[in-house]
Amino acid sequence: MGRMLKFSAAFAFALLAGITSAQAQQKVRFAYAVQIHQANMMLMQEYAKKHGVDLEVTPLRRYADLQLALTTNQVDVVVLGYVNLGLMEENAFRNHKVIGGVFTGGQSLTLRNGVQAKTWKDLEGKTLGTAPNSYAELLFKSTAKLAGADISKIKTVSFGGGGPPVIAALRAGDIDGFVFWEPNNADAAIGKVGYYSSLDIGDNPTKHINGAMAVNADFLAKNRNAVLGVVRALVESTDALNANPARYAEVAQKGTGSTPEVVKESLPRGKLDYKLYQKEAKALLRMIHEAGITKIDTTAAIDRTFDYSLLMQVTGKSKKDLGGE
Repeated sequence: MGRMLKFSAAFAFALLAGITSAQAQQKVRFAYAVQIHQANMMLMQEYAKKHGVDLEVTPLRRYADLQLALTTNQVDVVVLGYVNLGLMEENAFRNHKVIGGVFTGGQSLTLRNGVQAKTWKDLEGKTLGTAPNSYAELLFKSTAKLAGADISKIKTVSFGGGGPPVIAALRAGDIDGFVFWEPNNADAAIGKVGYYSSLDIGDNPTKHINGAMAVNADFLAKNRNAVLGVVRALVESTDALNANPARYAEVAQKGTGSTPEVVKESLPRGKLDYKLYQKEAKALLRMIHEAGITKIDTTAAIDRTFDYSLLMQVTGKSKKDLGGE
């Protein structure tokens, strides 16, 4: 009888502890883009749970959709393109903080086999597929214009999120190339209908920065511990995949539905990276303004919104070591 009472008490304690642990899990609404170089985001829910955070995950396709989700309070934490920081600033949305990087690179100009372009001006008169207002399109237009090309002479055709339609259009000759993110470019290369252009849309002072993690500023102020748990998950998931290429490829393949061959082709085109690049971000926002993408210079948004404190706390590294000025 005594043993039974002890067992019952122990069982009740364990059950109570489990309930308390479950109750301690704080819900955070989170969204990211389904891309091969966001494989670290595909593991966020798993790692966040270890730090008391229950991530309610929403995978989306485009940065434009993610920006809308943040500005309309549909999510608390989101992965955006660095370029979106300038677009939000221009639209006077300032209720956010940028708390870490996610990845760099991962988007390219692909040309149809047989189409040649050694300089940006060589693209004049050609037709390219793009996702309207996507980071890839904005970066392409900015880089091409600053390199001397007349953007008005480069025709663009909308393909939304890319995928089979843009590959089919390339194969049929309806477009001469496209500017997209992976795995679209790798799909064309593996399918032998296109090739990676030598014209690098990230060959500029931005150094190909791409994705960053932002949080609703009010949510951060009220739920700092939960957001700290999200940042811990960011660092841990990124480190785990960078240390294990096989797992990285497996997660990316499962998360995007791409073939192993496409994933293998895509992976070297980008890098998982939680550092937050301040100087390069300012260069990007200055560049898109000079190219006429934004009507005002939005570089002031970088110093105001970049918050290194959580990343510094999690990693023990200095702001400079984490990409700050």
